Amino acid sequence: MAETITNPPFIGIYNFRDVGRVINSFDSHQTLDGSEVGKFNRLPRMKEGKLLRSGRLDEATTEDTQLMIDNYHLKTVIDLRTKSELLKRKEIFRDQGKECKETHWKRRWDTVKINFIGRKFEVNLLRQLRWWQALWFIVLMLFQQRMAAIRILGRNVMKPRGLVGLSKDSLRFCQDEILQTLEVYLDPQAYPVLVHCTQGKDRSGLIVMLILFILRIPLDLIKTDYVLSNQGLERVRESMIDEVLEIGMDEKYTQAPKAVVDEVWNFLEEGGGVDVYLDELGFGESKRQKVRDLLLE
Repeated sequence: MAETITNPPFIGIYNFRDVGRVINSFDSHQTLDGSEVGKFNRLPRMKEGKLLRSGRLDEATTEDTQLMIDNYHLKTVIDLRTKSELLKRKEIFRDQGKECKETHWKRRWDTVKINFIGRKFEVNLLRQLRWWQALWFIVLMLFQQRMAAIRILGRNVMKPRGLVGLSKDSLRFCQDEILQTLEVYLDPQAYPVLVHCTQGKDRSGLIVMLILFILRIPLDLIKTDYVLSNQGLERVRESMIDEVLEIGMDEKYTQAPKAVVDEVWNFLEEGGGVDVYLDELGFGESKRQKVRDLLLE
């Protein structure tokens, strides 16, 4: 079942899945790996074909685009990538003589671009550099050596922080961006909505996690959806490893361990729970109930 969920017949789109279908694929006792769901006797049933997730869409073929429209009726895409990531992809396309499909996509679906790694997150990373590393970072940026500058952050801050640390940092320092993303899901006319970043695993995974928390989906099922990215990224893992090495990270950054979900949940619980966090964010109970109305049967 995991193979068909994470690898529908797309050519240039990877790590795609219909989250509602994933959750509904489990019976009331077991997750995909056969483990027990636990204390939950009745699972919330999600509307399928509404909450979609994937890796970047840059290499989607014409056939992929048509399949996305015909089979999934896609209306809105949320792109959580940074300006650096978008510039890098444009450079690669230009060097390879490939056509940018963004103009074509505008005729097929709406795209909401959210620079998820905003200024607060960047400042937090810079504060963790030693003074000479920070100075060298600034010099490289002044000379428009963006990727070299990012490698300083990747090697000295992001790699040591790891997936768990970066997820917690996102919850602390990307609150404006998280709120902006969640509010897209309040518009009934926006659905179906697909959220993606580069790998479709960490930033997208965090947003999907928060939505599933809102829907009160059992934690074991949320973890099962999260780890499906391991299979969803398998056919592009080598290229993904090359990309993360380029920014100073290591291959662990291409993995999706279920411990990340536990750590995010525990972090929120330490602050009073998901509802308290979202209240402070500005995504109160009335908004959360609207998301439930739109995504639960």
